[in-house]
Amino acid sequence: MRIGIITFHAANNYGAVIQSYALQEYIRTVEQECEIIDFNSKSQQDFNSLYPKRNGFKSIVKNIFMVQYDSKRRLRIKRFDEFRKNCLILSDTCYGKKELKELNKRFDLFIAGSDQIWNTTKKADVNNAYFLSFVDDKKIKVAYAVSLGNATVEDLLPYKKYIMSFSNISCREKSASDIIESIIDKKVATTLDPTLLVKNDIWNNLVKNIKVPYSDYILYYSLDGFDMRKRNIDILKVLSKRLNKKVIALTPEWPKKDFVNVIDAGPIEFLALIKNADLICTNSFHGTALSISMEKDFYVLEKYDGIDDRKHGILEQLGLLDRMISEDVAINKMEINSIDYKKVNGLLDKKRKDSTKYLSLALG
Repeated sequence: MRIGIITFHAANNYGAVIQSYALQEYIRTVEQECEIIDFNSKSQQDFNSLYPKRNGFKSIVKNIFMVQYDSKRRLRIKRFDEFRKNCLILSDTCYGKKELKELNKRFDLFIAGSDQIWNTTKKADVNNAYFLSFVDDKKIKVAYAVSLGNATVEDLLPYKKYIMSFSNISCREKSASDIIESIIDKKVATTLDPTLLVKNDIWNNLVKNIKVPYSDYILYYSLDGFDMRKRNIDILKVLSKRLNKKVIALTPEWPKKDFVNVIDAGPIEFLALIKNADLICTNSFHGTALSISMEKDFYVLEKYDGIDDRKHGILEQLGLLDRMISEDVAINKMEINSIDYKKVNGLLDKKRKDSTKYLSLALG
């Protein structure tokens, strides 16, 4: 059986690319042929370009500021391209409906997911292709661990006819499963993100030849934009002082002058930075998931708003809610403990079994 996967593999985003690789590799371990559909819309191409135009005047201001990092940012994109070329099994490039439609001749089964491919509030990424609109009715359509981000029932209703055509649907967050269930009136499973579906040997193999030029450090990984970039600096400074460790900041949107910035890291360098860190601080879902997968001590620097369940959901499932630090926590007095991964892995193994069972049934 030949399987086509559509996801956000073309984004120059660590989590998007790495989860694409993880799902690909898992499917290969169950002896199925698969390719990632090389689809990337024009709006996504602008969103992920070196100097995007998507936000008008704001983009102009940001682009001017980021010129000083031009060479390192170009190296970063080059490393993303090399990862896709060397690690992802890609189909021929699909530019639009015609090329996508031709894929029905190539694949027997299609998988949509994972990542926020059904977050219809992310305007640059909204496309019917991620709902497999191009797939013939006779083909099998499977959704694996799709995330809705903060999309609501009302946001998803226009896509109901596409969602109804899937033979199997699973979401990454329980809240997302509940939303889809209310739309289609069918049971929707909750499954693990691909980065947690696979064992951490996969990451060790990728980074085995990578040397990290830092030691004794806290890794701060955030995708926050300029408006929120001050939010976690004070927390990081206190942790740095208490632990006597420097802060290495990987914040592609806005480098932070307070810390050592890593601007040129590609996906493999990113994984190596996580593996070698003494502590990870992040507000990214995949920063959180990969920290768990690689059994690292970490904190999620974010206050749960009760709407976006991406980080809160996985922490709750694995008994790690105490790793979430909001702005009002007294960092000076907080007890800093290591994570008991024996307990966490016990819960994670059960989730893995549920997720692999779902995929086994969905793939027939």
